[in-house]
Amino acid sequence: MRDLARRFLPQSVRGQFAAIIFTAVIVIMSVGSVVEGWIENVDLPVVEDCERRAAIVAALLRETPSEARGALLATATRAGFDFKILPKEQTHTIPFSYLQSRSIEWLFVIDRGMVDGHWTRIGGQYAYVVDLDQQSVLAHFGMPDCWLTSGFVRALFYRFMAFVALPVLIWLFAVWAVTDPLKRISAAVGEAEIENGNELFAERGSIEMVGLARALNTMRTRIRTMIENRTRMLRSVSHDLRTPLTRLRLRAERMDDGSVRTAILSDVQHIEDLIDETLIYLRNDVSTEKLQRADIASVLQTVCAEFSDVGFSVTYSGPDRLLGWCKPNALARAITNLCDNGVKFAGNVTVALTQADTAARIAVGDDGPGISMTARSSVFEPFFKEDMSRGVASKHGFGLGLSIVADIIQGHGGKIELHDNEPNGLVVTIDLPNGSNVQPL
Repeated sequence: MRDLARRFLPQSVRGQFAAIIFTAVIVIMSVGSVVEGWIENVDLPVVEDCERRAAIVAALLRETPSEARGALLATATRAGFDFKILPKEQTHTIPFSYLQSRSIEWLFVIDRGMVDGHWTRIGGQYAYVVDLDQQSVLAHFGMPDCWLTSGFVRALFYRFMAFVALPVLIWLFAVWAVTDPLKRISAAVGEAEIENGNELFAERGSIEMVGLARALNTMRTRIRTMIENRTRMLRSVSHDLRTPLTRLRLRAERMDDGSVRTAILSDVQHIEDLIDETLIYLRNDVSTEKLQRADIASVLQTVCAEFSDVGFSVTYSGPDRLLGWCKPNALARAITNLCDNGVKFAGNVTVALTQADTAARIAVGDDGPGISMTARSSVFEPFFKEDMSRGVASKHGFGLGLSIVADIIQGHGGKIELHDNEPNGLVVTIDLPNGSNVQPL
């Protein structure tokens, strides 16, 4: 049904709004004709009949001599109509506020172009008053003192359609034609991967929405191309550096001065390690691995066991089994980086796993010096030396470990935060969304 409606609607939002307004007007006119027919068939006091009778009798009285007017009114009374000739001064002295006038005119719809008169209340009754001459007026008391009249029903219906039904229809259409596509695009921005996939934003809907989606897809392609060019350039530079480094290593090994040779070889090794870690960072295995349902507890236990096997104090705390949605290899790499940072600056590291309603929480804590509050906003940036923020000399790493961790957690659609440990140290908490509808960022 929705596809059929989209096929016949104009393609632009402007045209769609015009079409919905035109359709609403047609619907109001069609329903109005049905209501008019219902009013004719239902026994409701008809305002227009009272006005027409008053106008006809007033016209006859104007043509009738003063002495014969009483007979004409008596004839009308015998026919069941209540007419009275009142002095104009008497009607002017009747208490009749502006608000009463407006409320009565809203209740009884009057066509000023056809009948020259007005509704008022005289002696507690509604009366339609028509001027006869300069001194007198004709008052018709034929309308029952009730609110349910043909004029009221018509006024209520058309006001309801104009001020309630039409705005509601336009609002519903705006939600369908504008708000829903924008929500879909917003959700795609938050869930889709920049570097993988063919189409980030579905190009469907109105012309404006298709243009927006196409522009965003083009921007995404340009960003991906820029990232690929940057990665290709850095990989090429890293590989090209290996040849002169190899020559430098060979020359250093032939040197007679042992202390100088050792210093040069140490620097060469440092540069090679930096190149290797940069290439690992640029390899971008995180975005290629797909989310799958796996045992998060088993992943964490394996990482802790690997550190314990080589003599580090890394322990696991949590359930023996906890199924959740994750990228097992990427998650293991992230926890390994956190544990590696922990054992550099602390004697003991604990990896704790707990389960919340909507997320699995991993907390990696140590008893080291911690990280200052001013440095915590920068530790996830590439090549930031977190060991310098802890107040110790830089001996290991190049500031890419936590950057990789942040990318991995972002790839899970999760959240990572730094907190103080008690009594001292640092705790890194990771919240992984736990649901089958989780999509990578």
